[in-house]
Amino acid sequence: MDSTTITEEAATVQDLDARQWRLRRIDIRSPVLKDAWPVARVELEHPERGRVTDIGTAPGAFDAAFVAASHIVGVSPHLLSYNVRSGPPEEEGALPITIEVEIDHKGRTFSGSSSGVDLVRCSLEAWLDAIARSSGYTA
Repeated sequence: MDSTTITEEAATVQDLDARQWRLRRIDIRSPVLKDAWPVARVELEHPERGRVTDIGTAPGAFDAAFVAASHIVGVSPHLLSYNVRSGPPEEEGALPITIEVEIDHKGRTFSGSSSGVDLVRCSLEAWLDAIARSSGYTA
């Protein structure tokens, strides 16, 4: 694959509507050693591209998942804030949570959120929600 093909593929990924990406799977390997970074494998699905998987690594497990998703979606926003709120346990004993994130993308701030009982899934869905909100913005 030459550099022209890579450039054209990157442009195609960025042209896709970010609001249409859906989370399919997240695998995170988080080592306990200080000198090793977590690795995340994320699988997203898009109506035009189908299922796409990528890997990311970063100092934190969720950051690694955000990096992998950034590779797929074709944008690299800066995470400004990450907040977790919880409610009383449900009947099954699961603790419902809401994740809220803020990102900086192209000099503007966008918020996203997701609710459920799975911290990992909700974190990435909130990030994707913020990306989707930034999708219509052009600098």
